[in-house]
Amino acid sequence: MRYGVVFFLMFAGCSSRNIYPNVHPAPDGLPHGQKEIIRRQWSYAVDPISSSQGEGLMEYISPVLDDKILLFGSSRFGLTALYPNLGKERWRIKTSNGVVSPINVTDHTAYYTNGEGNLVSLALETGKPNWTYALRNPVTSRPTVDGKNLFLVTSDDALISIESQTGKWQWHYRRKNAAGPTIHGAAAPVVVGDAVWAGFSDGALVALTRKEGKVMWEKQLNNNKRFADLNADLVLSGDHVLVSAYDNSLYSIDAKTGVTLWSQENLGGSRAVVVGDGIVYSASSVGYVYAIEEKSGKVLWKFELDQPVASGLTLLEHHLAVASSAQYFYLLDKSSGKLVDRLDIGFGSGFAGPFAYDASQHELYGVSRGGNLHALKYQP
Repeated sequence: MRYGVVFFLMFAGCSSRNIYPNVHPAPDGLPHGQKEIIRRQWSYAVDPISSSQGEGLMEYISPVLDDKILLFGSSRFGLTALYPNLGKERWRIKTSNGVVSPINVTDHTAYYTNGEGNLVSLALETGKPNWTYALRNPVTSRPTVDGKNLFLVTSDDALISIESQTGKWQWHYRRKNAAGPTIHGAAAPVVVGDAVWAGFSDGALVALTRKEGKVMWEKQLNNNKRFADLNADLVLSGDHVLVSAYDNSLYSIDAKTGVTLWSQENLGGSRAVVVGDGIVYSASSVGYVYAIEEKSGKVLWKFELDQPVASGLTLLEHHLAVASSAQYFYLLDKSSGKLVDRLDIGFGSGFAGPFAYDASQHELYGVSRGGNLHALKYQP
């Protein structure tokens, strides 16, 4: 069995660039009367890392908000539910090898794969499991829940269909593993009508029937010689699906026919795009964030991070939130890409997953390297 082997640790131990030195340089004040739009609220560490342990591993899990529960996982300790406004623990599940795969919360039920390679369904209110299914692979996509069906892709290129209420296996599709190293993780599949679409580490996009798992069509999107992965979550937006190919292109694919509507080179990455008001926002694998016109694929603006790789993106009322794999959190103007504010979280902190956003409280939550949860106040 093969897991993703590239973990974006290439910048650990290196001095970080600072190409925006005059933006929010210190916590005790802003230059030139600049308004503070983002500020720290609190941080939470289930099991603080001692200095002898170094910075800790990169965490690929994003926090998930559901009503008054904030759920997050870590490769170090497992799964924790908090009262978000208080930053206090509600319940915790300690798991051998932690949790390294993204979480889905649907109808007050959490679905995730733990470090022991088991897919778990549990009641979000109590943390008690509903069922467990042995995948024997701890690295999977975020489960996609569609009514009574659950779909997920494993890092060894299997698409699996399971009954979401019982955990019973329905069908699976296995693809031959790509040769050579691959990027950590797998892309969450997307349900498109009577089909389910999935991307794989060999760069192929495959559409299968939702009920039986029969292949309807497949197309090769990424022929990159270094990394061919399609490991960013697929995003259905209206009549098309947005697919990001690592180190390569961003694609818009017709949801009915599978025909490519447009593609843009060098805009691909391992993070899912976000869409708002006809604009697609994408974090590339080489340290740039782009805004693209959804209909045409025209690039509207791009922004360079101090250090690649970018985290996942979070769309706010007036801004786009993104962090880096090294130390900074950024707020960008959605319309222009202009840097509005930047926080120095601390060198080596590093984020991979997108921040969760509580619009009612104007608060953002993100998990940094080592499993530390950060709460930020957004003041637009």
